[in-house]
Amino acid sequence: MIREATSFTVADYCAGMSRNEIIVNRNYQRSDKVWPPVARSYLIETILKGFPIPKLCLYQVTDVRSRTTYKEIVDGQQRSTAIYDYYNDQFKTSKRVETEELQNKKYSELDDEYKQKFLEYSINVDLFLSATPAEVVEVFRRMNSYTVPLNAEENRHASYQGHFKWFINSIADKLERIFLDTHIFGEKQLVRMADNKLLTELCDSFWNGIRTTNKAILDAAYRQHDDAFTEERVFSKRLLGAFDLIRQMESIHDTTLMKPFMVYSLVQAITHTVKPIRAFQGIFRLNRARRINIESALANLSMLSQVAESDDDGHSRFADFIEASQEKTNVRENREIRFEWFCKALTSETVQ
Repeated sequence: MIREATSFTVADYCAGMSRNEIIVNRNYQRSDKVWPPVARSYLIETILKGFPIPKLCLYQVTDVRSRTTYKEIVDGQQRSTAIYDYYNDQFKTSKRVETEELQNKKYSELDDEYKQKFLEYSINVDLFLSATPAEVVEVFRRMNSYTVPLNAEENRHASYQGHFKWFINSIADKLERIFLDTHIFGEKQLVRMADNKLLTELCDSFWNGIRTTNKAILDAAYRQHDDAFTEERVFSKRLLGAFDLIRQMESIHDTTLMKPFMVYSLVQAITHTVKPIRAFQGIFRLNRARRINIESALANLSMLSQVAESDDDGHSRFADFIEASQEKTNVRENREIRFEWFCKALTSETVQ
């Protein structure tokens, strides 16, 4: 068997599909479920912005009777179909893509600059030559044997292609710079999707209140909102607004408050203060939305950061907050304690 690394422009690849020189072989299809519009749109936006997509794998077959060759898509059928359908004006990009001139556009409606970018985009391909079907299967078995096991977040990202998955993905993209600049996450943590976990836990709390979460609970969020996610606009506004405020609070960026478990509680407190959340009212009741005074909030948060990092016994009035910030940090009781203290910090002139 020979493996040849090659590439096609989108124009050449789609022309090959039109002539049935590149075809889908359903025997290799792992799922009959078609990507939803939001997933297809994300792929097209990625191409139009010039970012890389995973390489495709094709298997070249020779028909001795007709003396012709054709290529079967072994890996990348959903990507291939999405690209081909967009090439043929079969769907529009989402109204919510970040680049305004790419919003809600079919290929034919793009500016010429973007049409050219799309057609000239290079698709990287592994082409298997002189191979038997059994050898192709063996290739993927061996490839998977050397793959680093996926963590829970990566498994969820791979398993679901619905509305909630792509919402979390989009918010994570928008917040990447804030995560890095505020030191909430490092590059390695973002690669392993720690940010997706935090965002999913926050969304779960908006629905179900503050609780201890686990893999089953977070998996359920993706599963239950795979086909429809009606709170997208509300949750997007809450998350982006809260993290933007954290971005402005530079004096706490290098403190213990930027640990992900602390940020979980701080984001909840910020968004509850700005627009009260029913599921949180039993912990900290707010009768109306409040405007956060950043100056006094920062003074209070800095105080909480100092006591959380201190071994001084003189902070007895903060004892529950200190304990909740040092042990069992992701269980419900301690999450509620931190949330309550952060709400006090954001709504009072001084922390009591």
